[in-house]
Amino acid sequence: MTLKVMLVDDELLVRLGIKSLIDWDKHEFEFIGDAPDGEKALELMEQNVPDILLTDIVMPRMNGLQLIEQVRAKYPSMLIIVLSSHNEFDYVRSAMKLGVEDYMLKTSMKPDELLNILVESAGKIGRGSKTVQPEEVQGAESRDTRSDAVTECVRSFLAGNPADAAVPAGLQLRPHGMLLMLHVLHTRDGGPETSAMKLLGHLVQTELEALLDSHPLALDNRNIAALLAVPEEQLPDLGRQISGLVSSAQMLLGVTLRAETEGPLTAWEELPAAYSKAKSAIMEQGMQLTSREDINSLLTYLKDNLTRDISLKEAAERINISETYLSTIFKKETGMGFTDWINTMRIDQATSLLMETSLPSYLIAEQVGYENINYFGRIFKKMKGVSPQKYRSQFQKTKA
Repeated sequence: MTLKVMLVDDELLVRLGIKSLIDWDKHEFEFIGDAPDGEKALELMEQNVPDILLTDIVMPRMNGLQLIEQVRAKYPSMLIIVLSSHNEFDYVRSAMKLGVEDYMLKTSMKPDELLNILVESAGKIGRGSKTVQPEEVQGAESRDTRSDAVTECVRSFLAGNPADAAVPAGLQLRPHGMLLMLHVLHTRDGGPETSAMKLLGHLVQTELEALLDSHPLALDNRNIAALLAVPEEQLPDLGRQISGLVSSAQMLLGVTLRAETEGPLTAWEELPAAYSKAKSAIMEQGMQLTSREDINSLLTYLKDNLTRDISLKEAAERINISETYLSTIFKKETGMGFTDWINTMRIDQATSLLMETSLPSYLIAEQVGYENINYFGRIFKKMKGVSPQKYRSQFQKTKA
């Protein structure tokens, strides 16, 4: 039996951290949401009632003790675990009198300790009665079902074979659907890690909750995609909201991002082209947004001479630095290595030519800088997952 867990804490970093501490599905828990205070938590419970509540004590608007009192009256079978700080002992003692299940110190909380408490609580629920859910849960489940279905559609078109993508009957794109692409340049600790991507996914869910039509989808260890449904009146404000997300990722998580949106989309089959355009736009940002003039100059030169085989040595000599230093600073500024950057630019151009022209693959290879058609095919398949011919065939099928 999968048990639902809700988290209430006024600190965003704590909420993001706890969501990422545990592989919820693996241990038969479903993390159904989080809230910054008691009032918001009660609103969420009207849509989806948790079996287990994790709550802070000291919060604005409605604190943890007030929340516990109301939960006890409205959902008496819900188990409550208090998250406390060292200086909140009197509050914790009051909470225990209200019948909470357990408490943990946030400052020393470890994943296995939290998991153990959750598992113990799950055992008690299994032996007791289940939480009674209000009728509004049906609406929440309907929303979750749509989000799951939309996410799988996005995954099948972007991470799978677009020609094999199947859209469930009746699943329509919402008006003003926009594809959001996030590219991780680097993290505070130095290269993108699975944990950083997980935290970033949770941050996207928190910052853009009202706009998300899908769950944030990690396509690899650098890129996240999500489908947005943006009300017409909010379209002018979308750029500011995306910029806020990028700033929050930097300040809260130490993750440096580039972001791009493409749309509006009118059909699911437009997703691959939108994805390609968003990636190209992100690459264009890489041409313009580095912090060093010498690297900006080099990127412009590389783009203008993409068909030439320019070595790292030649590039370093052009801006008067050593090869080793250029290799390091290039990756820091652009988010990828020198050769990877060139290949990405070339393959993106090749992708556009495959979709927009009828040129044969060998001519496209020459136009983007590859003299050897077999090498072009290997690089293309490595980056896109299929051969150039199959990529064109898939695109044509989705257009048909």
